[in-house]
Amino acid sequence: MGISYGVLFAIMGLLLLHPTIGLKNTVADPYRPLGWISYVTIESFGSMVVQCYWALVNSSVDVNFAKKNFGYIVAGAQIGSILGPTLATQADWLGIATLYLLGSVIMFLMVSAMFLYVRQFGMPQDEKEEEEEKHSRDGGREKKRKEAKSEEGVMEGFNLFYEHDYVKGIFAVSSLYMVQVTVIDYMMKVLAKERYAAMYPADPQQAMRAFAAFMGFFGQTTNSISFLFSLFGTGMVIKRCGLTNTLIAFPVLMLVCTVLVWLHPDIWTVFAVMMVVKGMSYALNNPTKEILYQMTSTSIKFKCKSWIDTFGQRCSKAAGSIITNSFASSIVDLTNYGSLVGVAIAAFLIWVSAYMGKQFEQLSAAGEKVGEASPQLVAQLQLLREQALRQQNLDVREEEALDTSCSVEEEGQAQSDHPPVSVRV
Repeated sequence: MGISYGVLFAIMGLLLLHPTIGLKNTVADPYRPLGWISYVTIESFGSMVVQCYWALVNSSVDVNFAKKNFGYIVAGAQIGSILGPTLATQADWLGIATLYLLGSVIMFLMVSAMFLYVRQFGMPQDEKEEEEEKHSRDGGREKKRKEAKSEEGVMEGFNLFYEHDYVKGIFAVSSLYMVQVTVIDYMMKVLAKERYAAMYPADPQQAMRAFAAFMGFFGQTTNSISFLFSLFGTGMVIKRCGLTNTLIAFPVLMLVCTVLVWLHPDIWTVFAVMMVVKGMSYALNNPTKEILYQMTSTSIKFKCKSWIDTFGQRCSKAAGSIITNSFASSIVDLTNYGSLVGVAIAAFLIWVSAYMGKQFEQLSAAGEKVGEASPQLVAQLQLLREQALRQQNLDVREEEALDTSCSVEEEGQAQSDHPPVSVRV
Protein backbone atom coordinates (compact mmCIF):
# COMPACT_ATOMS: atom_id res chain seq x y z
CA MET A 1 0.00 0.00 0.00
CA GLY A 2 2.86 2.37 0.79
CA ILE A 3 4.34 1.73 -2.66
CA SER A 4 1.00 2.65 -4.27
CA TYR A 5 0.84 5.97 -2.46
CA GLY A 6 4.50 6.65 -3.21
CA VAL A 7 3.80 6.19 -6.91
CA LEU A 8 0.67 8.36 -6.73
CA PHE A 9 2.47 11.23 -4.98
CA ALA A 10 5.31 11.03 -7.52
CA ILE A 11 2.88 11.16 -10.46
CA MET A 12 0.98 14.09 -8.96
CA GLY A 13 4.22 15.94 -8.26
CA LEU A 14 5.31 15.55 -11.88
CA LEU A 15 1.88 16.52 -13.23
CA LEU A 16 1.94 19.69 -11.13
CA LEU A 17 4.96 20.77 -13.22
CA HIS A 18 3.00 20.38 -16.46
CA PRO A 19 2.21 23.73 -18.16
CA THR A 20 -1.52 23.00 -18.72
CA ILE A 21 -2.39 20.31 -16.19
CA GLY A 22 -0.28 21.68 -13.33
CA LEU A 23 0.07 24.86 -11.32
CA LYS A 24 1.24 27.02 -14.24
CA ASN A 25 -2.33 26.96 -15.52
CA THR A 26 -3.96 29.55 -13.24
CA VAL A 27 -7.46 29.21 -14.73
CA ALA A 28 -9.76 27.89 -12.01
CA ASP A 29 -11.94 25.02 -13.21
CA PRO A 30 -13.83 22.51 -11.00
CA TYR A 31 -13.45 19.87 -13.74
CA ARG A 32 -9.64 19.73 -13.61
CA PRO A 33 -9.05 16.15 -12.41
CA LEU A 34 -5.68 16.60 -10.71
CA GLY A 35 -7.19 18.49 -7.77
CA TRP A 36 -9.80 15.80 -7.18
CA ILE A 37 -7.22 13.02 -7.44
CA SER A 38 -4.97 14.84 -4.98
CA TYR A 39 -7.80 15.29 -2.47
CA VAL A 40 -8.94 11.65 -2.63
CA THR A 41 -5.35 10.39 -2.35
CA ILE A 42 -4.54 12.45 0.73
CA GLU A 43 -7.84 11.67 2.46
CA SER A 44 -7.61 7.93 1.79
CA PHE A 45 -3.99 7.91 2.94
CA GLY A 46 -5.02 9.13 6.38
CA SER A 47 -7.62 6.36 6.65
CA MET A 48 -5.85 3.37 5.10
CA VAL A 49 -2.12 3.60 5.74
CA VAL A 50 -2.33 4.79 9.36
CA GLN A 51 -4.91 2.10 10.13
CA CYS A 52 -2.71 -0.60 8.57
CA TYR A 53 0.24 0.62 10.62
CA TRP A 54 -1.65 0.26 13.89
CA ALA A 55 -2.89 -3.17 12.83
CA LEU A 56 0.75 -4.18 12.25
CA VAL A 57 1.82 -2.79 15.64
CA ASN A 58 -1.02 -4.50 17.51
CA SER A 59 -0.20 -7.85 15.90
CA SER A 60 3.53 -7.54 16.67
CA VAL A 61 3.64 -6.55 20.36
CA ASP A 62 2.11 -7.74 23.60
CA VAL A 63 -0.04 -5.81 26.06
CA ASN A 64 2.80 -4.85 28.39
CA PHE A 65 4.83 -3.39 25.54
CA ALA A 66 1.78 -1.48 24.32
CA LYS A 67 1.11 0.07 27.73
CA LYS A 68 4.71 1.19 28.10
CA ASN A 69 5.51 2.36 24.58
CA PHE A 70 2.35 3.37 22.70
CA GLY A 71 2.64 6.85 24.19
CA TYR A 72 6.07 7.24 22.65
CA ILE A 73 4.73 6.03 19.30
CA VAL A 74 1.98 8.67 19.40
CA ALA A 75 4.48 11.34 20.42
CA GLY A 76 6.71 10.31 17.52
CA ALA A 77 3.77 10.57 15.16
CA GLN A 78 3.07 14.09 16.38
CA ILE A 79 6.72 15.04 15.82
CA GLY A 80 6.32 13.87 12.23
CA SER A 81 3.11 15.87 11.99
CA ILE A 82 5.05 18.96 13.04
CA LEU A 83 7.98 18.41 10.67
CA GLY A 84 5.69 17.91 7.67
CA PRO A 85 3.93 21.27 8.00
CA THR A 86 7.33 22.86 8.67
CA LEU A 87 8.34 21.82 5.16
CA ALA A 88 5.04 23.21 3.87
CA THR A 89 5.87 26.62 5.31
CA GLN A 90 8.82 26.68 2.91
CA ALA A 91 6.59 26.18 -0.14
CA ASP A 92 7.55 29.68 -1.30
CA TRP A 93 11.03 28.53 -2.36
CA LEU A 94 10.62 24.72 -2.42
CA GLY A 95 7.52 24.73 -4.60
CA ILE A 96 4.33 22.72 -4.14
CA ALA A 97 5.34 20.12 -6.72
CA THR A 98 8.58 19.52 -4.82
CA LEU A 99 6.59 18.90 -1.62
CA TYR A 100 4.58 16.19 -3.40
CA LEU A 101 7.79 14.59 -4.64
CA LEU A 102 9.24 14.70 -1.13
CA GLY A 103 6.09 12.96 0.08
CA SER A 104 6.71 10.24 -2.49
CA VAL A 105 10.29 9.79 -1.28
CA ILE A 106 9.09 9.51 2.32
CA MET A 107 6.59 6.82 1.31
CA PHE A 108 9.33 4.70 -0.27
CA LEU A 109 11.55 5.22 2.78
CA MET A 110 8.67 4.03 4.98
CA VAL A 111 8.22 0.90 2.86
CA SER A 112 11.95 0.18 3.01
CA ALA A 113 12.01 0.62 6.79
CA MET A 114 9.06 -1.75 7.29
CA PHE A 115 10.60 -4.31 4.92
CA LEU A 116 13.86 -4.30 6.88
CA TYR A 117 11.96 -4.51 10.18
CA VAL A 118 9.91 -7.54 9.11
CA ARG A 119 12.99 -9.18 7.60
CA GLN A 120 14.97 -8.65 10.79
CA PHE A 121 12.38 -9.49 13.45
CA GLY A 122 9.71 -11.41 11.54
CA MET A 123 5.97 -11.36 12.07
CA PRO A 124 4.60 -13.44 14.97
CA GLN A 125 1.47 -15.39 14.16
CA ASP A 126 -1.56 -14.09 15.93
CA GLU A 127 -2.74 -16.28 18.80
CA LYS A 128 -6.24 -16.21 17.46
CA GLU A 129 -5.09 -17.57 14.11
CA GLU A 130 -3.17 -20.32 15.91
CA GLU A 131 -6.27 -21.28 17.85
CA GLU A 132 -8.38 -21.32 14.70
CA GLU A 133 -5.74 -23.43 12.95
CA LYS A 134 -5.76 -25.87 15.86
CA HIS A 135 -9.53 -26.21 15.84
CA SER A 136 -9.65 -26.47 12.06
CA ARG A 137 -8.42 -30.06 12.33
CA ASP A 138 -11.90 -31.08 13.27
CA GLY A 139 -13.95 -31.56 10.11
CA GLY A 140 -17.19 -30.04 11.39
CA ARG A 141 -15.49 -27.04 12.89
CA GLU A 142 -13.47 -26.54 9.73
CA LYS A 143 -16.67 -26.41 7.71
CA LYS A 144 -18.27 -23.93 10.08
CA ARG A 145 -15.13 -21.78 10.06
CA LYS A 146 -15.10 -21.63 6.27
CA GLU A 147 -18.80 -20.80 6.15
CA ALA A 148 -18.37 -18.02 8.71
CA LYS A 149 -15.31 -16.68 6.93
CA SER A 150 -17.14 -16.61 3.60
CA GLU A 151 -19.84 -14.45 5.17
CA GLU A 152 -17.31 -11.85 6.34
CA GLY A 153 -16.90 -8.76 4.24
CA VAL A 154 -17.01 -5.00 4.14
CA MET A 155 -20.48 -4.92 5.68
CA GLU A 156 -19.57 -6.95 8.76
CA GLY A 157 -18.50 -3.82 10.60
CA PHE A 158 -21.82 -2.21 9.75
CA ASN A 159 -23.69 -5.26 11.04
CA LEU A 160 -21.91 -5.01 14.39
CA PHE A 161 -22.63 -1.28 14.44
CA TYR A 162 -26.34 -1.89 13.80
CA GLU A 163 -26.58 -4.57 16.47
CA HIS A 164 -25.11 -2.71 19.47
CA ASP A 165 -26.19 0.73 20.77
CA TYR A 166 -22.86 1.11 22.58
CA VAL A 167 -21.06 0.94 19.23
CA LYS A 168 -23.44 3.54 17.82
CA GLY A 169 -22.37 5.81 20.67
CA ILE A 170 -18.70 5.27 19.81
CA PHE A 171 -19.52 6.16 16.21
CA ALA A 172 -21.13 9.43 17.33
CA VAL A 173 -18.20 10.35 19.59
CA SER A 174 -15.66 9.43 16.90
CA SER A 175 -17.25 10.92 13.80
CA LEU A 176 -20.06 13.45 14.18
CA TYR A 177 -17.85 16.31 15.30
CA MET A 178 -16.16 16.10 11.89
CA VAL A 179 -19.25 17.69 10.33
CA GLN A 180 -18.61 20.97 12.12
CA VAL A 181 -14.83 20.68 11.76
CA THR A 182 -15.29 20.41 8.00
CA VAL A 183 -17.45 23.56 7.94
CA ILE A 184 -15.02 25.63 10.05
CA ASP A 185 -12.02 24.32 8.10
CA TYR A 186 -13.65 25.38 4.84
CA MET A 187 -14.36 28.84 6.28
CA MET A 188 -10.73 29.21 7.35
CA LYS A 189 -9.42 28.25 3.90
CA VAL A 190 -11.85 30.57 2.10
CA LEU A 191 -10.90 33.50 4.34
CA ALA A 192 -7.19 32.72 3.97
CA LYS A 193 -7.38 32.54 0.17
CA GLU A 194 -9.26 35.83 0.05
CA ARG A 195 -6.67 37.41 2.30
CA TYR A 196 -3.65 36.35 0.23
CA ALA A 197 -5.41 37.05 -3.06
CA ALA A 198 -5.92 40.61 -1.83
CA MET A 199 -2.30 40.82 -0.70
CA TYR A 200 -0.91 39.64 -4.09
CA PRO A 201 -3.52 40.64 -6.68
CA ALA A 202 -1.03 40.64 -9.59
CA ASP A 203 0.75 37.39 -8.69
CA PRO A 204 -1.57 34.39 -8.19
CA GLN A 205 1.41 32.04 -7.87
CA GLN A 206 2.75 34.05 -4.95
CA ALA A 207 -0.71 34.08 -3.38
CA MET A 208 -0.87 30.29 -3.70
CA ARG A 209 2.56 29.84 -2.10
CA ALA A 210 1.60 32.21 0.73
CA PHE A 211 -1.57 30.16 1.32
CA ALA A 212 0.50 26.94 1.42
CA ALA A 213 2.83 28.54 3.97
CA PHE A 214 -0.21 29.62 6.02
CA MET A 215 -1.53 26.03 6.05
CA GLY A 216 1.92 24.79 7.03
CA PHE A 217 1.99 27.20 9.98
CA PHE A 218 -1.49 25.97 10.92
CA GLY A 219 -0.25 22.36 10.92
CA GLN A 220 2.75 23.30 13.03
CA THR A 221 0.73 25.01 15.74
CA THR A 222 -2.04 22.40 15.78
CA ASN A 223 0.29 19.42 16.12
CA SER A 224 2.47 21.24 18.65
CA ILE A 225 -0.59 21.73 20.86
CA SER A 226 -1.54 18.10 20.40
CA PHE A 227 1.99 16.91 21.16
CA LEU A 228 2.34 18.93 24.37
CA PHE A 229 -1.16 18.11 25.62
CA SER A 230 -0.67 14.39 24.86
CA LEU A 231 2.48 14.32 26.97
CA PHE A 232 1.40 16.44 29.91
CA GLY A 233 -2.39 16.88 29.89
CA THR A 234 -4.38 13.92 28.61
CA GLY A 235 -3.63 11.46 31.39
CA MET A 236 -3.98 14.11 34.07
CA VAL A 237 -7.38 15.24 32.81
CA ILE A 238 -8.74 11.69 32.59
CA LYS A 239 -7.37 10.83 36.03
CA ARG A 240 -8.72 13.92 37.78
CA CYS A 241 -11.99 14.44 35.94
CA GLY A 242 -12.93 10.88 35.09
CA LEU A 243 -13.81 9.44 31.72
CA THR A 244 -17.38 10.76 31.61
CA ASN A 245 -16.44 14.38 32.26
CA THR A 246 -13.51 14.10 29.83
CA LEU A 247 -15.86 12.79 27.14
CA ILE A 248 -18.23 15.69 27.75
CA ALA A 249 -15.40 18.25 27.73
CA PHE A 250 -14.72 17.98 24.00
CA PRO A 251 -18.30 18.67 22.71
CA VAL A 252 -18.54 21.51 25.23
CA LEU A 253 -15.35 22.92 23.73
CA MET A 254 -16.86 22.49 20.26
CA LEU A 255 -19.96 24.39 21.37
CA VAL A 256 -17.91 27.30 22.72
CA CYS A 257 -15.76 27.44 19.58
CA THR A 258 -18.80 27.40 17.30
CA VAL A 259 -20.31 30.36 19.15
CA LEU A 260 -17.00 32.25 18.89
CA VAL A 261 -16.88 31.71 15.13
CA TRP A 262 -20.47 32.95 14.81
CA LEU A 263 -19.70 36.08 16.87
CA HIS A 264 -16.33 36.89 15.22
CA PRO A 265 -16.04 35.27 11.76
CA ASP A 266 -12.63 36.72 10.90
CA ILE A 267 -9.55 34.86 9.71
CA TRP A 268 -7.63 34.82 12.97
CA THR A 269 -10.60 33.85 15.16
CA VAL A 270 -11.38 30.95 12.83
CA PHE A 271 -7.68 30.06 12.76
CA ALA A 272 -7.51 29.96 16.57
CA VAL A 273 -10.71 27.92 16.80
CA MET A 274 -9.48 25.38 14.25
CA MET A 275 -6.12 25.18 15.99
CA VAL A 276 -7.76 24.37 19.34
CA VAL A 277 -10.40 22.00 17.95
CA LYS A 278 -7.92 20.02 15.82
CA GLY A 279 -5.37 19.82 18.62
CA MET A 280 -7.91 18.69 21.20
CA SER A 281 -9.46 16.16 18.83
CA TYR A 282 -6.07 14.45 18.63
CA ALA A 283 -5.05 14.84 22.26
CA LEU A 284 -8.39 14.60 24.11
CA ASN A 285 -11.13 13.06 22.00
CA ASN A 286 -9.10 10.29 20.36
CA PRO A 287 -7.67 8.81 23.60
CA THR A 288 -11.08 8.75 25.29
CA LYS A 289 -12.59 7.17 22.19
CA GLU A 290 -9.98 4.42 22.29
CA ILE A 291 -10.71 3.82 25.98
CA LEU A 292 -14.38 3.20 25.12
CA TYR A 293 -13.28 0.31 22.90
CA GLN A 294 -11.86 -1.46 25.97
CA MET A 295 -15.40 -2.55 26.88
CA THR A 296 -16.02 -4.21 23.50
CA SER A 297 -15.27 -7.61 22.04
CA THR A 298 -12.32 -8.40 19.79
CA SER A 299 -14.58 -8.48 16.73
CA ILE A 300 -15.83 -4.97 17.42
CA LYS A 301 -12.32 -3.65 18.08
CA PHE A 302 -10.91 -4.88 14.78
CA LYS A 303 -13.90 -4.99 12.42
CA CYS A 304 -16.33 -2.34 13.59
CA LYS A 305 -13.57 0.10 14.54
CA SER A 306 -12.20 -0.22 11.03
CA TRP A 307 -15.61 0.58 9.58
CA ILE A 308 -16.07 3.61 11.85
CA ASP A 309 -12.59 5.02 11.17
CA THR A 310 -12.80 4.49 7.42
CA PHE A 311 -16.42 5.10 6.47
CA GLY A 312 -17.92 6.89 9.46
CA GLN A 313 -15.57 9.85 9.49
CA ARG A 314 -15.63 10.14 5.69
CA CYS A 315 -19.43 10.23 5.75
CA SER A 316 -19.30 12.98 8.39
CA LYS A 317 -16.90 14.95 6.21
CA ALA A 318 -19.22 14.43 3.27
CA ALA A 319 -22.12 15.80 5.34
CA GLY A 320 -20.03 18.85 6.23
CA SER A 321 -19.14 19.29 2.57
CA ILE A 322 -22.83 19.31 1.67
CA ILE A 323 -23.31 22.24 4.06
CA THR A 324 -20.31 24.15 2.68
CA ASN A 325 -21.38 23.51 -0.90
CA SER A 326 -24.94 24.69 -0.18
CA PHE A 327 -23.76 28.05 1.19
CA ALA A 328 -20.45 28.46 -0.67
CA SER A 329 -21.67 31.58 -2.45
CA SER A 330 -22.02 33.55 0.79
CA ILE A 331 -19.63 33.40 3.73
CA VAL A 332 -22.25 35.12 5.87
CA ASP A 333 -24.87 32.43 5.20
CA LEU A 334 -22.25 29.73 5.72
CA THR A 335 -21.34 31.23 9.09
CA ASN A 336 -24.95 31.52 10.26
CA TYR A 337 -26.31 28.19 9.08
CA GLY A 338 -23.07 26.32 9.70
CA SER A 339 -22.98 27.61 13.28
CA LEU A 340 -26.59 26.52 13.78
CA VAL A 341 -25.73 22.99 12.67
CA GLY A 342 -22.62 23.03 14.85
CA VAL A 343 -24.57 24.02 17.97
CA ALA A 344 -27.09 21.23 17.34
CA ILE A 345 -24.35 18.63 16.86
CA ALA A 346 -22.42 19.78 19.94
CA ALA A 347 -25.55 19.63 22.11
CA PHE A 348 -26.32 16.13 20.85
CA LEU A 349 -22.75 14.99 21.48
CA ILE A 350 -22.88 16.29 25.06
CA TRP A 351 -25.86 14.02 25.69
CA VAL A 352 -24.22 11.06 23.89
CA SER A 353 -20.97 11.54 25.83
CA ALA A 354 -22.78 11.50 29.16
CA TYR A 355 -24.63 8.34 28.11
CA MET A 356 -21.44 6.62 26.91
CA GLY A 357 -19.56 7.49 30.09
CA LYS A 358 -22.36 5.98 32.18
CA GLN A 359 -22.47 2.84 30.02
CA PHE A 360 -18.70 2.45 30.25
CA GLU A 361 -18.76 2.63 34.03
CA GLN A 362 -21.58 0.09 34.26
CA LEU A 363 -19.85 -2.36 31.93
CA SER A 364 -16.56 -1.90 33.75
CA ALA A 365 -18.17 -2.53 37.14
CA ALA A 366 -19.94 -5.64 35.87
CA GLY A 367 -16.87 -6.94 34.08
CA GLU A 368 -18.82 -7.29 30.84
CA LYS A 369 -17.92 -6.45 27.26
CA VAL A 370 -20.24 -5.47 24.44
CA GLY A 371 -20.40 -8.24 21.86
CA GLU A 372 -19.41 -10.94 24.35
CA ALA A 373 -21.50 -13.07 26.70
CA SER A 374 -21.70 -11.83 30.29
CA PRO A 375 -19.59 -13.63 32.93
CA GLN A 376 -22.76 -15.03 34.52
CA LEU A 377 -23.90 -16.48 31.20
CA VAL A 378 -20.43 -17.83 30.49
CA ALA A 379 -20.43 -19.53 33.91
CA GLN A 380 -23.87 -21.03 33.25
CA LEU A 381 -22.81 -22.31 29.85
CA GLN A 382 -19.64 -23.76 31.35
CA LEU A 383 -21.70 -25.51 34.02
CA LEU A 384 -24.04 -26.91 31.38
CA ARG A 385 -21.08 -28.15 29.35
CA GLU A 386 -19.59 -29.85 32.41
CA GLN A 387 -22.91 -31.47 33.23
CA ALA A 388 -23.30 -32.65 29.63
CA LEU A 389 -19.75 -34.04 29.70
CA ARG A 390 -20.36 -35.90 32.96
CA GLN A 391 -23.61 -37.32 31.58
CA GLN A 392 -21.81 -38.36 28.41
CA ASN A 393 -19.10 -40.12 30.44
CA LEU A 394 -21.78 -41.84 32.54
CA ASP A 395 -23.57 -43.05 29.41
CA VAL A 396 -20.31 -44.39 28.01
CA ARG A 397 -19.63 -46.30 31.23
CA GLU A 398 -23.13 -47.75 31.23
CA GLU A 399 -22.72 -48.87 27.63
CA GLU A 400 -19.36 -50.47 28.46
CA ALA A 401 -20.88 -52.27 31.45
CA LEU A 402 -23.79 -53.47 29.34
CA ASP A 403 -21.42 -54.74 26.65
CA THR A 404 -19.38 -56.61 29.28
CA SER A 405 -22.47 -58.32 30.82
CA CYS A 406 -23.72 -59.34 27.42
CA SER A 407 -20.35 -60.93 26.60
CA VAL A 408 -20.42 -62.98 29.84
CA GLU A 409 -23.97 -64.16 29.20
CA GLU A 410 -23.11 -65.20 25.65
CA GLU A 411 -20.09 -67.17 26.89
CA GLY A 412 -22.18 -68.97 29.52
CA GLN A 413 -24.86 -69.76 26.97
CA ALA A 414 -22.26 -71.24 24.65
CA GLN A 415 -20.98 -73.51 27.42
CA SER A 416 -24.52 -74.76 28.26
CA ASP A 417 -25.24 -75.56 24.61
CA HIS A 418 -22.12 -77.77 24.40
CA PRO A 419 -21.74 -79.79 27.63
CA PRO A 420 -18.46 -81.63 28.19
CA VAL A 421 -18.29 -85.28 26.81
CA SER A 422 -16.78 -87.99 29.02
CA VAL A 423 -14.49 -90.56 27.38
CA ARG A 424 -13.93 -94.03 28.81
CA VAL A 425 -10.55 -95.68 28.33
